[in-house]
Amino acid sequence: MRLQDLHFYYSHGKLLLTGEYLILHGAFGLALPTIKGQSFTICYYKNKPDPCSSYYDSELLHWNSFDEKDQLWFEGIFQLPSLDICYETEKKTAVRLRNLLLKSREIQKNFLSNTFGIYVKTKLEFPVNWGLGSSSTLISNIAKWSRVKPHLLLEKNFQGSGYDIACGFHSKPIIFRKLKNQGPHVIPINFNLPFKEKLFFLYLNKKQNTCDSIRFFLKKNKNFSKSMDVISDITKKITFCKTLKEFEELLFKHEKIISEMLDIPTIKETYFPDYLGLVKSLGAWGGDFVLISYRDGMRKYFSKKGFHTLISFDKMIIS
Repeated sequence: MRLQDLHFYYSHGKLLLTGEYLILHGAFGLALPTIKGQSFTICYYKNKPDPCSSYYDSELLHWNSFDEKDQLWFEGIFQLPSLDICYETEKKTAVRLRNLLLKSREIQKNFLSNTFGIYVKTKLEFPVNWGLGSSSTLISNIAKWSRVKPHLLLEKNFQGSGYDIACGFHSKPIIFRKLKNQGPHVIPINFNLPFKEKLFFLYLNKKQNTCDSIRFFLKKNKNFSKSMDVISDITKKITFCKTLKEFEELLFKHEKIISEMLDIPTIKETYFPDYLGLVKSLGAWGGDFVLISYRDGMRKYFSKKGFHTLISFDKMIIS
């Protein structure tokens, strides 16, 4: 097997600190790229190693996806250049992947139009059920590989705002805004909070389906203009916080607004009503991670309730 070419790409995961749901309508949101993400290695082969082997054929794309423990969780083989599915270990994933690749070629005509054999290996650095962006990092990496503007891939395949895709392209926190019929506006910022040692991320032991959450929100027939203005203002103010108290007050207010807008209680009201610190939902409500501010006995408190995955701000977020 003769190696013809080798390419490597990498995209960071994501968490959304402010602007959830309203970011879909143009509100400003503060998005945080995570230290862990997903790598993406592409090998082009000119000929296959064994005439009896179907792998690495000159007209096949062979795709392997590995999790954070180096366990293969998806394998697919696609005919080139048609991208017809020859083999897959999970039909839904294979079809979704094929659609992304076809959309990339629709935009970038020469993408995957050659007859070289291709081997792709993806590698997550975080558990797929953590909700840090197994899908968004994939889209970001495919966009880098195909040289396609990432929001164009998002428009045809997902309902989201695109903040998560933008995180895949940045190595520092961003202010994100998407206006109707326009591409995303992204402003990288310095977000080195002086009290960040008192901030932690708690995993709620379940992965939230972002698409379901978005559909739930879009069914709401409300005028969100006033809420959008307040949430955008909070987003801007949060970047200048000097004290934990100010930070907590802004995010308590943020939670109250989103709770009233969705007509559902906050995560704190539902699970942790007696916790004295901040509990802030991130992105889609109801799962994944929440942001916690430190109080004495914090770890013991959450552990007693069955929540054991607690990660410091410094170990989660690129700042």
